[in-house]
Amino acid sequence: MDPPENIGIDDPGHLGLLYIHWTAPASLTNLTACSMRYHLEYFNTYQSRWTVIRTVRTWYRAQFDLEKEVRVRISTLLKGACTNGTELKSPFTQMVLPPNNTGPVGSRVQGFGCVFYQKEFMECTWETGLEEPTQSQYSLYFWHREMEQAEECPQYIHSNGVRTGCKFTEESLSEFSDFNICINSSSPKVVLRSAFFSLQIQNYVKPAAIETVHLEASPDRRLQVQWDLPNERIPSHCLEYEVEAREEGVGGQPLLQRNVTNEMTLTSLSMDGARRKCFRVRSRMHHYCADRGLWSDWSHWSCHSDTESDAVVGCAVVIGIIISMLILSLFGWALWRKWKAREGEMMPFGPLHKLMEYSKGLSARSHFNKTRENQ
Repeated sequence: MDPPENIGIDDPGHLGLLYIHWTAPASLTNLTACSMRYHLEYFNTYQSRWTVIRTVRTWYRAQFDLEKEVRVRISTLLKGACTNGTELKSPFTQMVLPPNNTGPVGSRVQGFGCVFYQKEFMECTWETGLEEPTQSQYSLYFWHREMEQAEECPQYIHSNGVRTGCKFTEESLSEFSDFNICINSSSPKVVLRSAFFSLQIQNYVKPAAIETVHLEASPDRRLQVQWDLPNERIPSHCLEYEVEAREEGVGGQPLLQRNVTNEMTLTSLSMDGARRKCFRVRSRMHHYCADRGLWSDWSHWSCHSDTESDAVVGCAVVIGIIISMLILSLFGWALWRKWKAREGEMMPFGPLHKLMEYSKGLSARSHFNKTRENQ
């Protein structure tokens, strides 16, 4: 069985997205008793492994790093009555394209990186090559699936008159799509080497720094840490948070602790001997919404002095003592009333003038009893 024929790889100018095409083998074009499909493999240089595709079409689009060799191989798969129900596979036909790495290696840009700030704009920056000649200038071109052709950077970033970056507005960006970039350089003296990059920009989001961290102490010497999100376009469920706690003891070194949480609050256990507790928070994209993310800048430190919690605890202790004394007093008073009731001398509980009348009655009765005894 013959492999596919007329294999070709075309570059439509999408900075790495190539169009692979082929035709069915001539020996199988009139075959009707079997179904035919194709086994395509291409070497994914971003993942350093072969990617396998099975399709009935005679074309496929795949992303490649144009600074490296492009390797593609295809075979024919046949199954049906003509093969007694067994799937047969032809030998591979393959095609290899060498990279077009013209220019000195040292003329390629270095230190390329991108940051997608708050999902509002993205900045990509680079450093000049080690062998960058004078009077040369860098140019950046980009493409994604919502564009027909590659376009040049909408707004360059300059340093000392040299282009060292590009700023992309929200309108020029596309998430969950290959965002292809080419940076080349022109020089009147020599051809310089181009650099190619392919990004998923949702993996380069950097949230805004958290502005406010609230601390609230409870009587059991715990601290409730809460924070407010800045006004940005990233949904709260797409963020995770790292809380760093610093506790300052009496004579030792500050103790640092870090916790990662999906909630916007954290309860901190109080530590014995700590005089002052400080907290700061930062955030990044959670893996629910991106493969990875960049940490935001830290918030400012928010601190709580332990003397404040001691005052709260002291007040609670004083209140507890007062309540205990009141309970004991009421218990003693109840016992006294019960004892007086048994002697028949229970003094009624009433207003002051009734108490005075009752006292006079007792005095008169006592005087009458003494007179009778003298008689």
